[in-house]
Amino acid sequence: MQRLLAVLLVLIGLTGLVLGRLGETIWAPETETTATVDLSDAGPAVVIDPGVLYVGGDEGELVIEGASDVSVITAGNSDIEAYLEDIHYTRVTGASDWTTLGTQEVNPDGADELSEPTTSDLWRTVDTKPSPYTLDVHEFWAGENNEPNGEENEQPYRALLIVTDGTQPGAEKVSITWPVDAENEWVPFAYAGGAAIAVIGLVLLVVSLGGRRRDRDEDELVEDARRDSSDAPVDGVPAADDSVDSTPADDSRTETGTPASDDRTEQIDVVDDEGGQR
Repeated sequence: MQRLLAVLLVLIGLTGLVLGRLGETIWAPETETTATVDLSDAGPAVVIDPGVLYVGGDEGELVIEGASDVSVITAGNSDIEAYLEDIHYTRVTGASDWTTLGTQEVNPDGADELSEPTTSDLWRTVDTKPSPYTLDVHEFWAGENNEPNGEENEQPYRALLIVTDGTQPGAEKVSITWPVDAENEWVPFAYAGGAAIAVIGLVLLVVSLGGRRRDRDEDELVEDARRDSSDAPVDGVPAADDSVDSTPADDSRTETGTPASDDRTEQIDVVDDEGGQR
């Protein structure tokens, strides 16, 4: 029974360790989250409001899909608003539920074209890449927060202006992915509990095997004792295989093989001789 219990505890402990490992791999929560919006009639420009890029932290990735090459422009927030004053465009205002980016349509009756949108003197930086355009959030954050001379930027959270060629929508789809520091809280308990139960089971298994070996040794000792007692003499009678001296204790022969009666005869003759001399 003790051995069965030990094996059962070892199996339970191993199960706990396996569950802990699964909680870190297959059953682990997602390590990142992505907020996305599909834009059907965005207008010739899309503006990502200040700070939206960093809703999930200063690391992640921005992906923009457009009908042609995509340009991401940085400038003062007021400069972008002034440039788009009479233009129909769409603002990306935030992440409503970590999977969907919120938007707002601005100037729906405004103009649907921009003339050479990347050449304005208002722009601080212009970066143009083929669609889909990918931007590393951390690299962008580092560039925005540190001027070349090392001083802190006075406006670290800028709006981003997104355009294509000025005649087509500024973007067809915008996605922002942020890393998520999430883990199953029960994983450490599964590891600790599984290891403890497995160790207890192993100890019980070793103890049960040792006790069984001792019982076997004791049984062998008892059997040997019974065998020895069955071979011992009963009431002074030697066992059948005991060696018994067949020579009588009162053997009258001498070591030389001469009968003892010859010595007595010689002694009588000597007495007779002495008597005759007297």
